[in-house]
Amino acid sequence: MTTSPLPPTATPASVAELEQSVEQLKIANYYLRVALDQVADGVVIVESEASDPQCGPKVLFSNAAAAMLAGADPETGLRGMGLNELAAGDQDATTLMQSLHQAAQNGGCHECECRLQSLRTQVPVSCKWRVRAVFNSLRKLLNYTILISPAQAVVVKTDPKAVTDDLDAQSEQLRKENLAALAQGIAHDVNNLLGPATVRLSALIPQVQEHPVLAQELQAVFTGLKRAKQFTSQVVTASKAGAQRQEPTDLAALMRATVEFAGAGSNVRVCVRQDDDLRPALADPAQLSQVLQNLVMNGIQAMPHGGYMDVEAHNEMVGGAGDGVLKPGPHVRLVVRDRGCGITKANLGRLFHESFTTKAGGNGIGLTTCKHYIDGMNGDIRVTSTPDIGTEFSVFLPAAEGSGSTKPLHTPADTAPVPLKHGKGKVLIVDDEDDLRKVANMILTRCGYEVVQCDNGQDAIKIYQSLYRTGTPPDVVLMDLTLRGGMNGTETAAEILHLDPDARIVCTSGSVTQEVQMVFLERGFVGVLPKPYEAGELTQTVHRIATMMKRN
Repeated sequence: MTTSPLPPTATPASVAELEQSVEQLKIANYYLRVALDQVADGVVIVESEASDPQCGPKVLFSNAAAAMLAGADPETGLRGMGLNELAAGDQDATTLMQSLHQAAQNGGCHECECRLQSLRTQVPVSCKWRVRAVFNSLRKLLNYTILISPAQAVVVKTDPKAVTDDLDAQSEQLRKENLAALAQGIAHDVNNLLGPATVRLSALIPQVQEHPVLAQELQAVFTGLKRAKQFTSQVVTASKAGAQRQEPTDLAALMRATVEFAGAGSNVRVCVRQDDDLRPALADPAQLSQVLQNLVMNGIQAMPHGGYMDVEAHNEMVGGAGDGVLKPGPHVRLVVRDRGCGITKANLGRLFHESFTTKAGGNGIGLTTCKHYIDGMNGDIRVTSTPDIGTEFSVFLPAAEGSGSTKPLHTPADTAPVPLKHGKGKVLIVDDEDDLRKVANMILTRCGYEVVQCDNGQDAIKIYQSLYRTGTPPDVVLMDLTLRGGMNGTETAAEILHLDPDARIVCTSGSVTQEVQMVFLERGFVGVLPKPYEAGELTQTVHRIATMMKRN
């Protein structure tokens, strides 16, 4: 936030009172936002007149429910979008604009029904819009406040099947959007938890190379953390509409790497076998690794007293017109067979429903996620089981063209920690995760950097402003996007860039995926460092930004 020179009548006391009032307003605004996020209906506030006629009046504020209904990024919500962009079609936009006009003319409220466009699934949602025109004491129109809620379907006796199908479609759509929002929130929290351990381990492993056994054990843990990071990213991707990344995948290498990790520390021996001429599978290797890991761990849990499991891969040919699910042509079959307690016939048909689980404390989404992944790869997952004998899962995937091995999923170069990079400069760390902020401070200080840190946006602005006035602004700002207690990272970055357009701000977050990184670069960030990051990734990023982007 910038400050103007003091007017002749201003005194330090009055300036202090003004700053205190501004701070109180920010706190009040934060509490208001938190309260509105608890409202079940979507709440949006839009401008009184459209600054862009083509887009319509722009959204000034939206709560969490509105973002979820529209399938928007929970971090940014709908702010800055025009109502015409939210309406599913021209007729919906016209209906909505007429409702705004009616509310302003009547001096109060107006209701309408039109479709809201889902930004994630592109499937419109029929909603009820309750529009209220907000005036000041002089009857000047200030803005519109709109409550949005899914419309209740009207049951007609003429075509009950159509009504049922429509209700099912809307329920499925809302379920998917709720799952997507939940997945992104979980991924963010898990990445924040993984962050301190990832940084510490990646810095520790190079220091213990003279102790091979310890180094090997730490490397195995570090590889597991990298897999967890990869998985959280895949969870977010899987919850969104869109094509998956599929490539020729070496199943033999994938099985060895995944089984070694999933079976570590258990009393179950996992035997891995594959055909000598095994074809590569056309799959997303990260997602397929997660499927295999899930199936192996399920099998281990079904054998609490130990025993043997089989993980196999075979070439399969689907002939004729296919088998009803798989298309004709060459496939590969991945088999996971345990000798555990088995699954009853009544439960077999319920395995891939996320609400079903037989595990104490389980949530039932593991096998549902597996099926979602495999369906997205144009494959199929099937199960046979006999109580007290065991269970066999078979995953069928299209075979890639050609034969022989492809690049393994994980190579030593992939799993080795990124080396540290020493340098000089001043770094401002803005992060409300105390442990991660402290360990990042330790690593950067050890590598030669001067570090300043804080846990909220308001303090970050004050610190940057103070350093900027003395001619020693930070060379790099590491800005977390989700900050507790007021301004978020995007808002804080905007204030800093308003003060200093040359500020070099790196976006750090546990919910930034590759697909949305460009969005933050367009907002003025000079780099993106997704969490959880390694110590080497941290220092390499800081060194690159500090040295390659010199101030004029």
